[in-house]
Amino acid sequence: MRCCSVLMLVMLGAAIAVPAAIGQLRSDGVVYNYGRLVIKGNAQFRQDTLGGTVVYAWDRTDVNQYIPHLVYEDVRFTGRTRKMLLDSLRALVALRRLETDTGTTLRLVRQSAIVARGEARHQGIINPEFLFGRVVLQGEQAQGVSGRGLFRELELDNPAGADVREGGGFTVSTLLELKRGILRNDAQNNFRIGDSAWILRTPEGGLAAAPEFGRGIGVRYVGTGQIRSGPELPEDSTKLRALVVENSGGLVLERSVTVSDSLVLAAPIWTEPDSSRRNVLTYSSELGDPVFLHPDAEIIGTLRRTRLRNDGRPVVFNNPYTYLQPGSEGWGRLAQVSVRVLPRTQPWHPQGERKVARVLQILGWDATGALVQQTPELRIGYGWRHLPGDVSRDETRGLPLPALELQRWTDEGWFTAGQSVAPQAESSGWAYAYADKVFGLGDFAIGVRGDARALELRLVALLEGPYRNGSMVDDLRQRGWIPETPPDIYPYNLDPMRPYIRVSPIPDSVVDWVVVELRTLLSGGERYYRTAFLLRDGRIVDLDGKTPLMLPGVQSGSYYVAIHHRNHLAIITAEPVRISPETQQQILAMTQDPSRILGGAGALRALRRNGNGNGGGTVWAMIGGDVNGDGQVDEADLELLRRWQQLEGYDNADVDLSGIVTTRDFNVTWNNRGKRSVVGR
Repeated sequence: MRCCSVLMLVMLGAAIAVPAAIGQLRSDGVVYNYGRLVIKGNAQFRQDTLGGTVVYAWDRTDVNQYIPHLVYEDVRFTGRTRKMLLDSLRALVALRRLETDTGTTLRLVRQSAIVARGEARHQGIINPEFLFGRVVLQGEQAQGVSGRGLFRELELDNPAGADVREGGGFTVSTLLELKRGILRNDAQNNFRIGDSAWILRTPEGGLAAAPEFGRGIGVRYVGTGQIRSGPELPEDSTKLRALVVENSGGLVLERSVTVSDSLVLAAPIWTEPDSSRRNVLTYSSELGDPVFLHPDAEIIGTLRRTRLRNDGRPVVFNNPYTYLQPGSEGWGRLAQVSVRVLPRTQPWHPQGERKVARVLQILGWDATGALVQQTPELRIGYGWRHLPGDVSRDETRGLPLPALELQRWTDEGWFTAGQSVAPQAESSGWAYAYADKVFGLGDFAIGVRGDARALELRLVALLEGPYRNGSMVDDLRQRGWIPETPPDIYPYNLDPMRPYIRVSPIPDSVVDWVVVELRTLLSGGERYYRTAFLLRDGRIVDLDGKTPLMLPGVQSGSYYVAIHHRNHLAIITAEPVRISPETQQQILAMTQDPSRILGGAGALRALRRNGNGNGGGTVWAMIGGDVNGDGQVDEADLELLRRWQQLEGYDNADVDLSGIVTTRDFNVTWNNRGKRSVVGR
């Protein structure tokens, strides 16, 4: 049937069938279809859009039915004749409904696509002999997808998302692309991802629930921004073959994941989405290592490798520079190894702020799952961010690069781990080295040679302001107001390592930050500063909140010991104190004998000890009220107190460290007016 250029074919209501013939339906005019047009042969239309319902229904097995790529209101495919969609220049678009019948086969060229902007019900097969054939869900409102057919490539590009309906049941065999919107599936309305298929997801797309996964699927993340993982990652440890992270903001794993074959990163992967969850990324490939395509690509958190190859080559972990390599005896009992890397994080054991800002924890297990601590000889490679001009990203923290080595933590402190080579720095912003002859696993850090066995100081002092009934209060800690990094004010800015200190959470019983100073001379000479925590019972401890104060880099000798606080007058010993390995068990209590303090009783405040398990008597505390931290209590401090009455938070005017400025703070300062610290700065 031919329509000339001036003829209009109008169909209203009833269905009109165009039978198969040697010729074809060819329209050089306009077809106005308001009903149902059934075509059982080939067809050509000059117009771009065809309304109503159009059914391509040729049902012969020995021919092909060629389908015009138009914009249809409602298009349906039935019959056994293969439907040929061969226009490589434009897509076929269904505005309201797209439907294929059971047993119907569509042949679609790679360069084109079928675009459904409304409902899509697919019961047929697309490209059974090829792995391509794209169908795009691209509505402006939520749309439905249903049927039990086979999609090769299914793309969701609808910000309003799409709903799997009527029980679902379809299969995506090559690629599910979650470009925009959520594909809303559930246990009753679900679909299958075929064997070896890929899921591609951007930050704007996602799944509501896990589909039924075939074997050996791959997941790839692309786009701009960070992505938090979702149901697209299988929980079954045997399903995920490949994981590729290319999106600019990297991937945050919301749960533990196992990858069996290929792990490729152009951006970071975080395995710990928050402080309470430590997920693990397991990589079970024996032959391949993770591939890192960008200097910022790194696994931040824990990577576990469950198959350790025995060819003598390094086994790479969280970044290209972090690896384990066995010696001549092989792996020994080791069957699995995990490496936990936390960049820009201070090692949590004592002396942590004097080391590279990177946590490195290596654990191993034997074939029975038992933890292995001692190993045959290993080479451990390690790397960190060396960006001296970028304080926010640099992890070296001003430490001398040539003197850095790998160190291992034991119950007795840090010890040199094996024999480290001198680090090298790359223009990419990484520094790296390795240590040979390492015979154990556990917690590691990158520190300065000679600092591994640091001296320690057991020190006790009290602050007048927070002292109540035999001990100090930790109100600031309880209210969450002690900053994780000491503020950039006196005395914390005396310590050049202050910007690199970060403690989270603040340990129990901490009253406040203090700075301990060692001097070779009362005036002049060498000075050494160490930021520490003051506990309720007066102990000054390291940043773990419990161990004595470690003194990395300090040589055995005699030192004047000073204590500084932000709103109390500093004190210093009257005579040098011997600090050496032999004196490390001795306690320097600056609360008992005022004659041991420069200035004697005049440099301290006498406080009554009222029972509380401590007996009676007098203890001596640092004088409170130096609100502006200038070393004296005067009218300037009182004026600040008048101005800041009822102010809440971490503030110097809060002399009693209760968290709020009250008349009690004013009284402490008033009673100490005229007092000065004898500690020169």
